[in-house]
Amino acid sequence: MRSPVLLPLRISLFLFLVSTSSFVCAPSPENFPRGQIIDRVACQADPHQTYALYLPPHYTPGRKWPILYAFDAGARGRLPVERFKEAAEKYGYIVAGSNNSRNGPPEPIIAAIRALFEDTQARFAINENRVYLTGFSGGARVAVSVAHSLRGQVAGVIGCGAGFPSELKPSPSLPFVYFGTAGLEDFNFFEMRQLEEALERLKIPHRMATFEGGHDWPPPRVCLEAVGWMELQAMKSGLREINEALLDEMFRTATEVARLDESSNKVYEAFLEYQALAEDFKGLRDVTSSESRKAQLGKSKEMRLALKEEREQEEHQDQFRRKFLSLEESYRRTQDRSFVLNELTQEITSLKRVAGENENTSGRLVARRVLNLFLVELSQEAMQHFRVRDYGLAAFKFLLAAQIKPENPGLFYHLACAYSRDGKKKEALGALKNAVEKGFTEVETLESDPDLELIRGDPSFLSILESLKKK
Repeated sequence: MRSPVLLPLRISLFLFLVSTSSFVCAPSPENFPRGQIIDRVACQADPHQTYALYLPPHYTPGRKWPILYAFDAGARGRLPVERFKEAAEKYGYIVAGSNNSRNGPPEPIIAAIRALFEDTQARFAINENRVYLTGFSGGARVAVSVAHSLRGQVAGVIGCGAGFPSELKPSPSLPFVYFGTAGLEDFNFFEMRQLEEALERLKIPHRMATFEGGHDWPPPRVCLEAVGWMELQAMKSGLREINEALLDEMFRTATEVARLDESSNKVYEAFLEYQALAEDFKGLRDVTSSESRKAQLGKSKEMRLALKEEREQEEHQDQFRRKFLSLEESYRRTQDRSFVLNELTQEITSLKRVAGENENTSGRLVARRVLNLFLVELSQEAMQHFRVRDYGLAAFKFLLAAQIKPENPGLFYHLACAYSRDGKKKEALGALKNAVEKGFTEVETLESDPDLELIRGDPSFLSILESLKKK
C-alpha cells in the first residue's frame, strides 16, 4: 500500500539541460577538507542553493571518483551525508546532500537538483560512469525520477522508505540498478516489499534491506551494505575493475549473515539472504550452496507461516487505514463533529496502547506502522488545508496529529495558528500554552507571526510570552 501523502513527483526532462558533457568538466582547483563533513557548500552560480559535502580522505582531482547525490524529504542535507560517511570512506565516494530539495512543488526541487549537479560537476573530479542517487521518502521518488530521466547517466539508486513515483513502473529496460531500504515499522514497508517482488519478476538487479525502525533514513550499517552492493554491481557490469579481495570479503560477510539468520530461526530473512547471495555472486563465486539452502527454506513450514503473517499484517494495516479515512470523511459531512472526533481519538488511543506494548508482536508492529502513517498524513494534509485557508479542517488534523505525537511542540504551535486563524481564541491560547510547555522556544516567531494576530494582545498570550523570555 502506498501512502498518498508521499506524492509522486514528475521531474521534467527539461531539468536535464545538465547533459552528459556536464559530467566531464575539469574540476576547479579549490581545496575542500577531506574526510570530514562540510555542512554548507554554496553553489557558485546561485549561493542560495547549498549542499552538505563529504570528500573521501584520499580524494585528489588527479583521478575520477564515484559520487552519491542525496535528497532528503525535509532538505536536511547533512543527515544522509552522515549516514553514508562510513561507506563513502571505505569505498571512496564523494557524497553531496542537497539543503534545498524537499517534499513539495516540483519547481524548487528542479532548481535544487540542477544547481547541485552543475556545481559538483564543475568543482570535483567525478567518474561520469559512477553517478549514484539516493533519497528518503519523497526524496526516494525524486531519485528514481531523476535517474530515469537521465537514461543511462545514473548507475544506481538507493531508495529509502519509498519506491517509485506513481507514473514510473519498473520495466526490463530500467537503466539503473536498485537498492531499497525500509524500517520494519515504516508505513511504506509493504510498498517496498511489492517493489522487490516486481523487480524480481522482471529480473532487474536489485536488493532490499530492512532495519529496526520506522520511516527514516537507514542506519550507517545499511548504508554501508547499500554502497558495497553498488560496488559489487559495478564489478559485475565492468564499471570498475574486479577486486578479488573485496569480493571475498563481501561473499564471506553475506554468507555469515545468512547462516546467522538461519541459526536464529529467522527463516524468511535467511531465505532472502541466500537468494541475494545466489543472484549477486553468480558467475563470481560458487553459489551452489546458497541456491540449495534457498530452495530448502522456500519449501519449509516456517517460510509459509512467515509469508502468511506478513500478508495478514498488510491486510490489517489496510483495514485500519480504510477505517480512519472513513471517519475523516464522516467528520467533513456530519453535524455532530464531536462524536466523530471522539471516535478518532479512541482509535488513536487504542493503537497507541498496542504500539507501546513491551512484547514484540505482529500487532505492535502493525500499530506502529499505522500510527506513523497517520502522523505523516495528518501533518501534511493539515498544512495543505492551512495553505488554502481551510483553517477549521487544518486545526482538526493538527489536533489528531498532536494526539499521536503529544511530545512534539511544533504540532501544538501549528494547531494554535490554525485555531487563531479560525477565530477560536480560547483554543488557540490553550494550544500555544501546550506548545511552550512541550519545548517551543522561538520568542521572535511568537512576536511576529501574523497567524497569531487574533491572540497577540490577550493577557494570556502576553503571560506566555513573558514566561518564555525568562527561560
